[in-house]
Amino acid sequence: MKILYSFTLLSFVSLILLSSCKSDNKTNSKKRNTDYLQNDFKPDEFYPAGQVELQIKSDGSTMYGFAYTADGKGPHPTVVLLHGLPGNERSHDLAQNLRRAGYNTIYFNYRGAWGSKGTFGFQNAIDDAIAVVDYLTDSATIETLRVDTSKIAFAGHSMGAGIALLAGLKDPRVKSIVGVSVFNPYTLLQGGGAEGNLIGLKEYLLTLDMLNCEPNKFLDDILAKLDLYDIETQVSKSNKAILVLDEHQNNTYFSKFNPRKNFDYKIWNTDHAFTNKRIALAKEIVNWFDDTMIDKPKAK
Repeated sequence: MKILYSFTLLSFVSLILLSSCKSDNKTNSKKRNTDYLQNDFKPDEFYPAGQVELQIKSDGSTMYGFAYTADGKGPHPTVVLLHGLPGNERSHDLAQNLRRAGYNTIYFNYRGAWGSKGTFGFQNAIDDAIAVVDYLTDSATIETLRVDTSKIAFAGHSMGAGIALLAGLKDPRVKSIVGVSVFNPYTLLQGGGAEGNLIGLKEYLLTLDMLNCEPNKFLDDILAKLDLYDIETQVSKSNKAILVLDEHQNNTYFSKFNPRKNFDYKIWNTDHAFTNKRIALAKEIVNWFDDTMIDKPKAK
């Protein structure tokens, strides 16, 4: 999903704003080699990497997902992936790369999305992300997935990036956040472009039969709580580690936070899904989590 620049493949595409890649203003003091991107590994004899199907409860509804569990006894740092609207880009390539780099990675579908029970909504999705952290910090899950509960992170794309920031800034158990092509309803659904964005978003929602969602209610619920979704203000009040990678210029207010040691905002010259930058994206995210969450995990 892209507000201002694309709700469908044929509409709003002319409004995409790209810039040249912004030069790094941070240095990764603990950059690892990139063997995890190109080499397979021999699984641990007793604690091999694997995939575990998950059923996670959120306000009584069951969400479906799975865990890419890292190799070795652990406990392992764990990254929760948060997909966009509707979630066509699922970032499973990032999940595999993160897992090879030593991270558990969790993928799930929000309530009302792609077969998960319940109703799909923006606030519901924020609550769903927190419900996943509840699940990961449960004693049974800690043992089964070998989770290091002191090293939990969010990584979201598009709407999922906005959710990663809003939920991750709220939850002290989330240590680090990555947002890719951040959707910020507070800036996009008010002001001069708001009416066009609302119309475009409603038209797009009407095409998304994989979501249990009534478009007018979805939008009305966001507008009723818009002040709660002011990402800029919430970031200004937090010192949490945040990396924002955009391919548009709707969030340039993030640049004022770049002087912070644990904040980085960059604009890359690519498309909404970072199609031609997936390897670079994986390296950027792994390096960020290495720097902000842990001493180098052993790559597998």
